[in-house]
Amino acid sequence: MEQGAAVRVFAAMLKDLHERAGSPTLSALVRQGRLHQPPVVLSMSSLSDWLAGRSVPSQQPVVQFLVVGLARQARQAGRVGAPAGWVRLWEAAVEERRQRRGGRPCRQVADSPEEQVPVRGRFVAELRDEEAFGEWEVHRPVDVTAAVPGALPLYVRRAHDEVLRSVVGQAAGGASRMVVLVGESSSGKTRACWEAVAELPAGWRLWHPLDPAPAQALANALQEGIAARTAIWLNELQQYVGDQAGALAGQVAAGLRALLQDGTRGPVLVLGTVWPEFCSRLTAPAVPGRSSGDTQTRTLLEGTAVYVPAAFEAQELEDARTVGGHDVRLADALAHTVGGRIAQYMAGAPALLERYRAAPPAARAVIGAVMDVSRLGGAALVGRDFLQAAAEGYLSDDDYDALGEEWLEEALAYTQQPSKGVRGLLGRVRARPGTGGRGGWRLSDYMDHIGRVERRYVAPPASFWAAAREHLPESHVVRAVGQAAEARWRDAEAAGLYQRALDLGDVKAGQELAWLWQERQRFEEARRVQEQTALAGDGEVLEELLEQEQYQQAEELVRDAADRGSPTARLHLARALMLDGKSEEATRWYAEVARCSDPDILRAYADDLRARGDLDGARAALRTAGDRHAMRELATLATGTAEAEEAARGAFAAGEATPLKDLAERAEAEGRTADAERLYGNAITVFERRRRQREEGVDLIDFEAGPRSLLDYLNPAVLPMPPGETWALRQLVALLDATQGAAAGDDALGQVARAGNSWALERLLRRLRERGQDQEAQALLDSEVERGTPWALWVQAHRAVHDGEIPDDVRRALLERAADARVGQAVRTLMERAEHAERREEADQWALHAAARGYTTPLWTLVQSLEKAGLLEEAEQLAWTAPAGQRSWSLRRLAQDRAGEQAIPLLQRAYDEALAWAPGLLAERLEAAGEFTRAEHFARLAADAGDRQALEELAARRKDDDPDRQWQALLANGLTAEGTPAVPW
Repeated sequence: MEQGAAVRVFAAMLKDLHERAGSPTLSALVRQGRLHQPPVVLSMSSLSDWLAGRSVPSQQPVVQFLVVGLARQARQAGRVGAPAGWVRLWEAAVEERRQRRGGRPCRQVADSPEEQVPVRGRFVAELRDEEAFGEWEVHRPVDVTAAVPGALPLYVRRAHDEVLRSVVGQAAGGASRMVVLVGESSSGKTRACWEAVAELPAGWRLWHPLDPAPAQALANALQEGIAARTAIWLNELQQYVGDQAGALAGQVAAGLRALLQDGTRGPVLVLGTVWPEFCSRLTAPAVPGRSSGDTQTRTLLEGTAVYVPAAFEAQELEDARTVGGHDVRLADALAHTVGGRIAQYMAGAPALLERYRAAPPAARAVIGAVMDVSRLGGAALVGRDFLQAAAEGYLSDDDYDALGEEWLEEALAYTQQPSKGVRGLLGRVRARPGTGGRGGWRLSDYMDHIGRVERRYVAPPASFWAAAREHLPESHVVRAVGQAAEARWRDAEAAGLYQRALDLGDVKAGQELAWLWQERQRFEEARRVQEQTALAGDGEVLEELLEQEQYQQAEELVRDAADRGSPTARLHLARALMLDGKSEEATRWYAEVARCSDPDILRAYADDLRARGDLDGARAALRTAGDRHAMRELATLATGTAEAEEAARGAFAAGEATPLKDLAERAEAEGRTADAERLYGNAITVFERRRRQREEGVDLIDFEAGPRSLLDYLNPAVLPMPPGETWALRQLVALLDATQGAAAGDDALGQVARAGNSWALERLLRRLRERGQDQEAQALLDSEVERGTPWALWVQAHRAVHDGEIPDDVRRALLERAADARVGQAVRTLMERAEHAERREEADQWALHAAARGYTTPLWTLVQSLEKAGLLEEAEQLAWTAPAGQRSWSLRRLAQDRAGEQAIPLLQRAYDEALAWAPGLLAERLEAAGEFTRAEHFARLAADAGDRQALEELAARRKDDDPDRQWQALLANGLTAEGTPAVPW
């Protein structure tokens, strides 16, 4: 590039963006920078020089604020925002400017924390679009015959991209952040992440943990340390913190939480993608008998989800048509899709589906086996032995007899053949030497999605269960397949799979198998399994066995389990030896206990040390444990003010607030006001950081989450307090009021309010009005409205709605402005107003707009309203058009609320659309309607789909009128793989 070209290109880009944003005055940009949090210092002369190409902004936060802000204004005006590669343009201009001044090329200088940890990944600036399809797993686009502008199709920004880029911008500005894109297969999640990371500034690296296995690679790195300015790419998040991660899920989630919360180790950016069904499973609360996410995982993912709709919305389609004039691939997708599913077409989904439909029997059998092990066990890779053993049961007798000698090789060759430039139905993964990883075959992402839909009501054949038991190497996958068998009432198959997983060391499988034997009153078998589970390292089961007075093998079991490495057994053994006076041997076992990583065991060990007077040892054990309970106990052992405060802050960072709260309240009670203020301030800082992380991760802000009095419900003109209140802020304000006067309390509230805390702002407004300072309160509200504060905009709009003197068009404009500021209640009010005015299409659009952004209340409110008005078809249709993440939930709730046979047509359609819960509910309603044969048919389908309850209840009701004793046999032994009553086992 010729000298000075980079500066000119960047200036031209900036000037063009400024014009598309409506050419805001330089003074307006300076004022916006001053109001930004944190403030960005600009001057009109600098802005003029940058737009003219006379100089280049040198500070990343400044250029980030300027480009992102102008791009937002341009998009609001209906124009294109900033180009995807603007960060690289700016970096090139900065480098060129530096070299023209005679300086050296910029070099990344490592901070001291980075020097202590391995640097992973590649510099973002070095990545090229041609590489997106390999390690980064962006879908390769379909081939076309015409010339194309690049390896990737031109990108069309959508609503979720704005939220994603906001999070990326925060990370670039120095804050550690996590964001998870949730969407169906091939909806554009990984491509959106790829475009977003391109805007990270110089020095950032992108790393994808893969070898030796995804969860293991990330767990190892979290233990060794992650360098600052690392973006961690977690495509298919369930591989890292879900069932597919096995025993490492909780460890990885806890490590990521610690990394994100530790201000000394960042900034880092964690980018995840996941399907809605996996997201629901990862974030589901713990309920007995139902699959749910780990506690650490649920906490990690709170407030991180950004939903990616499966289809482009109307405005996005218009943008796509504009961009499609420059990329024939996008134009081809627009011409061949219905319903806006552009991303799926370009990812090659139709071509894959066509090849799957045309597959010969052997290839189709192989694909079916891989589909089942993926959907039932979460297996990412399968080996040849499994495929050969499992696939045979998917073939008819005629097809099996017709197989040639090389049938498996021929089937695999067919499944791996690309179609229109897209990878095949199955992809071969080769293990790299020395990595410890496994090779095998991986199902394409889209075919995995197809399998979960088309095979939802199909139970695998006997060959599948046997192959899983014999040939799957990962214990957690075998256990998951066992759970799927049990959910389908194939209890004999489940028992064999659980036993195999336990033999591989999976203690959760041992718990499942013991319960299965206990249910069948096979107590000797249950005891045998419990012993094996205890020896495999399950401390809880060991404790349960030791508490049984009649258990004679306790000492032998403890010794055996301790020798095998069980921390619980080692602790019990050390305690018993100490009681027997064998202190030397006990000390050796205690030393082994000290090296474990189980927080519960380490806290118990600390109790033993404290009882013996070894307080330093107890502190060391508690620090190693590191969980909130350990940090609370550590705070109780602190001596001296400095140590107590350090321990209290450590406990607070781990999620335990009591020690810091106690210290602050004690200081306040003792009259040490300055110490109390400082401690309350420490707590507020942490609370505020967490609040910002929660709010930044949502598409719509829900102001109904705060406390609400009965008066608020009775009087719609009164707004409830918004969320944001904390004990630290409340008590600090009370302390300042008492010691320095109300003005000091106002200042504390104002400081937190300016940082975005809505509760602080509303509390300050109420205090001013209660003191008769109405003008000051109004001036404060007006200033916050000018700054675009969401709560202030909602207050203004809410007042207008309940003020009969304000014109309706003004009310609507204020509500729309609040909705643009992501206020969920404003969207809901716009929906309700449209409904009352019988503008049903507009009401539907507002409800769907909110639901697509994770705020489901307006949608369900509108569905209920239509239902109560007798508009059943309209209510049902609205529920069907809900985004994928809310559709199933809305329809199920609607079906459950409908009485008797009224729900049957809806349930029948839900069944046709492969919603897993539909057959069970349909069986229940059909039996109540006297259609017993159809009820049994759907109850059996429900069992095949993993919901055995309907068939169990049906069998229990029919066992008394059972001349062939089929129902009794079913209740006693469950089903065979083929669905007939099993023999005793």
